[in-house]
Amino acid sequence: MKVSVVVCTYTMDRYDVFTEAVESALAQTHDPIEIVLVIDGNPEVYDRAVADFGDRENVVISDNDENQGISYSRTRGAELASGEIVAFIDDDGVAEKDWIANLVEVYEETDAIAAGGDVRPNWQGERPDFFPEEFYWLVG
Repeated sequence: MKVSVVVCTYTMDRYDVFTEAVESALAQTHDPIEIVLVIDGNPEVYDRAVADFGDRENVVISDNDENQGISYSRTRGAELASGEIVAFIDDDGVAEKDWIANLVEVYEETDAIAAGGDVRPNWQGERPDFFPEEFYWLVG
């Protein structure tokens, strides 16, 4: 089952984390996989993404004519996707290597039409003492 992973971004300020998200999608254990990159109206980011990922056979890169926002960009990514399953990862997310394999397993073993994933915070410093673990889903 082919899976398309959509990653959207919009600014050079996030390019380093975006690259990490894309690399984690490319490193998935599941095959076949397609990576769809949607740049939200920023030619500088688009040119850099083409330079970094454009030579990969399984990567599709698109640039919105102007900044349209994340909902528009994700919809555009889904339109460009050729996989039977479309998965989304934020531009600052990092996927576990078996993320897509586990996702595909859900679709193969159930009649699910959509699935969510596990989100864990990546604290940039120490975890705040006042922040209870049951609220971690807020900071994914």
